Amino acid sequence: MKAMVRLSCVLLLLFVSIAGAQGQWHELYATYDDPDSNGTGSNTTCVGVIHENMFVALCAQWSSAAAQTVENYMIPYVNASYDVGRLYTYGYDTTVFQVWTDGAFDNVQLLNAFCLKATPDSFIYVANNDPDHNVLVFKFTNDTITVVPTPTGVFPRQQTGTNPIYAVDVDRSGYVYVANDTTIGQTNDVKIYPPISQWTGGHTDAPVATIDLPDGVYRGLAVTPDGHTIFVSKYDTRQIMKYVGSRTSGYTLDAAFTCQLGAADTIAGQKTLPSFIGLSYMQSNNILFAAVDSWVYFGTTAYRTYTYGRIMLFNPNTGAPISADSSQFIIDQAKWNYTLTGGYQNRSGGKIPTNESGYTSTMDVRLDENGNVYSQSYNGWTVEKWAYTGSLPVISTGVQQIGSTVPSEYSLGQNYPNPFNPMTTIEFSLKNSGMVTLKVMNILGQEVATLVNNRKEAGSYRVTFDARNLPSGPYFYTISTNGFTSVKKMLLVK
Repeated sequence: MKAMVRLSCVLLLLFVSIAGAQGQWHELYATYDDPDSNGTGSNTTCVGVIHENMFVALCAQWSSAAAQTVENYMIPYVNASYDVGRLYTYGYDTTVFQVWTDGAFDNVQLLNAFCLKATPDSFIYVANNDPDHNVLVFKFTNDTITVVPTPTGVFPRQQTGTNPIYAVDVDRSGYVYVANDTTIGQTNDVKIYPPISQWTGGHTDAPVATIDLPDGVYRGLAVTPDGHTIFVSKYDTRQIMKYVGSRTSGYTLDAAFTCQLGAADTIAGQKTLPSFIGLSYMQSNNILFAAVDSWVYFGTTAYRTYTYGRIMLFNPNTGAPISADSSQFIIDQAKWNYTLTGGYQNRSGGKIPTNESGYTSTMDVRLDENGNVYSQSYNGWTVEKWAYTGSLPVISTGVQQIGSTVPSEYSLGQNYPNPFNPMTTIEFSLKNSGMVTLKVMNILGQEVATLVNNRKEAGSYRVTFDARNLPSGPYFYTISTNGFTSVKKMLLVK
């Protein structure tokens, strides 16, 4: 299936030079594509990361190319590297599918699924496209992917309606966000469901909020942990859109955010232009990651040249690249493959450490708790892990307005998370416009940060406090506006 070439000594030395360079992205490993060792077994569309080197690969088997029908399964990895970690396999070149089941009569086949989200508590949320377009929830437990009931005895799945779904994400509180694939004539293009502990056995709960997106094709969704910012990738117009607000007050388009691919982002000799697909948000540095490539499926591989395929890093406040240095804001997977193998459709041969997937076909990007980046090669049948040798910038979140409703009173919310390390979010509400100061002080009463010091219109706001340069201990934050003052305590634990 794949052309195989053995790495030469020259290329190995070049790899060492690249990996050791200061401030460079480098691929730590790609799971070795071999049915007897560590391969996924088929086209790999997405990876859900639970913890570092612990992830689940979503695979696609085309049962009918003419009907564009995909049957899916998941392969878990633990303590993964290039040649170890895979816990089980369904084999290669076989038509197989996984089933969500309550252990009795309720069974749903994994079908036409291209995206999943794994959370640190080992739950796996799959955007499935069975006739009811369910979000199917599994759990990775005892080295097995299974379905477990909630404390109320409900086996969690949620029907989302008649429209195909593509992307799914989960915020810190467990709310589930799912985006329609194609939004022509739809008004509930993003649906937000409560945590699975609140789902009922009818599997037809109404979303707590929806967002009406412009008509188009959407391939990715990422939400900030607090649920106040949602990014969606609009594949047909090659842009990322940003919505801000809350589940209770609603979301509005942030017109100040502009993230658009242009003429420079093309693939020579390929008929389909690359665009934004999967998205992920890094809270520690406030960076938006986006997978950029042509969306691929069975029957279109002849259109691919594998010369383009990358992950880009953007400022989530503006949509601009995080840096003018392309070696920092672009993980150029196609270039990496070519550098190591001398071609765009090559893989290293033999049981040697493999640090390239070949066949660059990037549909997804995910992050672990230590800032490592995971992606996949759709046509290379692998999962990749990437790291940056330098230090990524920490982008200030600034002060962001939450929703459009004018509150009835002044308030200062308790920071979250608390305790925190090193970033935490503070929200406040103003019933009237006026000068606002929001400051942070240490236990001695010394000012260590000024978060707000200007005029604000009436409304609700949030700001992120970055304490990475401060020592552990208790701190106080205080707000003053129009005669209203309030002080609260927070705890930094490093």
